[in-house]
Amino acid sequence: MTAGEDGMDVDLRLVRYFLVMAEELHFTAAARRLYVSQPALSNQIRRLETQLGAQLFERSPRGVTLTAAGDAFLPHARGAIAAIRSGIADATKAAGRDQVLRIDVLQTDLVTPRAVLARLRDRLPTLRLEVSSRGSRDQVQRLLSGDLDLALCGSTAHLPDGLMQRVVRREALGVALPADHPLAQAEAVAVRELADETHYLPRDDFAPEWNEFVLNCFRTAGFQPQRHPASTDGTSSAMELVRAGECVAVGLLSTTGPDGVVVRPLAAGVPPYAWSLRWRESNHTPTAALAVLRDLDHP
Repeated sequence: MTAGEDGMDVDLRLVRYFLVMAEELHFTAAARRLYVSQPALSNQIRRLETQLGAQLFERSPRGVTLTAAGDAFLPHARGAIAAIRSGIADATKAAGRDQVLRIDVLQTDLVTPRAVLARLRDRLPTLRLEVSSRGSRDQVQRLLSGDLDLALCGSTAHLPDGLMQRVVRREALGVALPADHPLAQAEAVAVRELADETHYLPRDDFAPEWNEFVLNCFRTAGFQPQRHPASTDGTSSAMELVRAGECVAVGLLSTTGPDGVVVRPLAAGVPPYAWSLRWRESNHTPTAALAVLRDLDHP
């Protein structure tokens, strides 16, 4: 990548290191994401700063922050990486090769993520999917850095500048109960009937928007739930805890429980859960995917 007309060349790999570091503002966390050692990352950041002739990060005992130069460089770095990725996609398409779509779907064992992947494979057979399930918070960082093309997330929350989102499906909620639970035979369960239960919720850093949605349902019903101490990023382990009688789990009504677990609908008044697609505004890669995913409730 050439910066300016003075012939100064900046290694794109260093720009990507800068972007990850700007997102994490923590050398250890950034090095882990980049699969390099912390000293190696520090050396590469210093190399980039030397090439630019400006300090990009302020290092202090209180942590790492972007300098004014770092803040100024950030949008250009994001744009450069996004432009290169878009150029690669266009070149690949022009060469007649299958286009790659990097998509994160949170959990591949849920109905809506499976529907998204099935629709893409059915309608866009030449599209090669690279699927991940790393969580909604990670999605935002990867979309901004150009490491992800499209993300499925259950949230309509405000997003950083440059990201877009669109609701593609709304799902009703239910509660997973042990088969011998007193409410297991109910036609529908009111949220307030779950006030004395221990509740399973996934890790806050994996699906913060889901946890906030469920907790708000509990607050509306007038209680603060007792959370089960175990917490993962998948439904199968949660169902095992429910089957063992350790907790109940509010979730999507479409989620199927294993033997020993029943899923009952929540009573009227609980809002449906909104699934959204997210993408980077300047990224043209997901255009075809967005078109075929416009309405998942209709074939």
